[in-house]
Amino acid sequence: MIEVILEEFEDFYKSRLDSRFVKVKKAVQKLISEIRDGLIEIKVCMDHFLEAGEGKIEEKALKSLHFFSDRIRKEIDEIEIPEEELNYDSIMSLLNSIKKLFTNINEIARKALPKFQKEVQPEIKELNYITRKIQKKQAVLDQFLRKKYEDLRDAESLLKKLPKLFSLRENIEHAKVDLEEFENQLEEHQTHQEELSNKLMELEKNTLFSDLEKKKEKRFKLRMKINDQLGFKKALKKLKHELVKETIYISNLNMNFLKNFLKDPIKTLRNERQDLPNFSNLLVQLRHVLEENKLDLKTDTKEKTIEHINSIFEEKKIFNFIDELNELKQETKLLEAKVKDAGLSEELEDVKNQISTNSVRLEHIQNDLDRKNKDYMRYLAALKNEREEFQNAVKSILNEDIKINITFSF
Repeated sequence: MIEVILEEFEDFYKSRLDSRFVKVKKAVQKLISEIRDGLIEIKVCMDHFLEAGEGKIEEKALKSLHFFSDRIRKEIDEIEIPEEELNYDSIMSLLNSIKKLFTNINEIARKALPKFQKEVQPEIKELNYITRKIQKKQAVLDQFLRKKYEDLRDAESLLKKLPKLFSLRENIEHAKVDLEEFENQLEEHQTHQEELSNKLMELEKNTLFSDLEKKKEKRFKLRMKINDQLGFKKALKKLKHELVKETIYISNLNMNFLKNFLKDPIKTLRNERQDLPNFSNLLVQLRHVLEENKLDLKTDTKEKTIEHINSIFEEKKIFNFIDELNELKQETKLLEAKVKDAGLSEELEDVKNQISTNSVRLEHIQNDLDRKNKDYMRYLAALKNEREEFQNAVKSILNEDIKINITFSF
């Protein structure tokens, strides 16, 4: 097996094709050389036109003659004759340029020759002879390409796939650079996130914060206990409904208190006086209505509600709970004030905001990293497949096992 690095493959392959198709190349070069000589002859013929016209035609016609000569020379100079880069495409480009040249010569001659053709008849015949000779060579070359150049054309066309290997390698290198950049960014932000988390833990371990959290936790549990004591809200809602409908009338019931209590019972109780007179009166009135069987409740529900109201008056737990909750509220406010004075709240909030912002950034970087890794793996797979197909195609043409070595800049 022959190993060739990617950068040197084109020269290696062309050298192999030159050796294998040496006769075809020589035949084409000979025909192209003859066409080149013919084009030179046309330019020399243009000198003959100018020499024939000097002193024999009037000034206006002489200007047309010079225009005729200059235009044809310009057309010939624009023709690219393949020398080092000799392949099917460059040869076809030459043939098309020759066809275009003859079309342009005829068009230029049609406009310019009538002004001086009598004086340059020998030169016109010379030009016609040269162009016919070139046309014959062109026809021979065209036929040769179709009959003898097909295998070489197919072999040369394989090189058109070579840029894709370079492109895929470049894509892989760029993807690798991006991957490393995203990995570095991810590591940086993960380190920063860890630092912020440690700072948050230190702040939360502060005695003031610790005491504040304990107070908040105690308040939460106390509110749960108070809610457990309020097992008569269903009956109260029924009572309110009947009062609004005016099917029941209670003279000394505070209706605003009832509405506020149903909306937020704990807040309403906290805003009462220490002995909770409105709350006590509400329970008394509810119990009386239940005992009078004025609410449409099931017997079991009614009896349980009456028992619950009686236990509230007997045990007085909820009254104590509300007092304790008010005390905890005041203590919490004092601790919050101390935390604020120490600047801990702002610092804690700032750290939390930084953690949140950094978390979003981490997610974006991880997504970019995953996407770029997929691109990287896709390019690698594509390069592997393309190289394998390319090497197989080369083998079918050269009858040699060729391995293309591809190196990367990373």
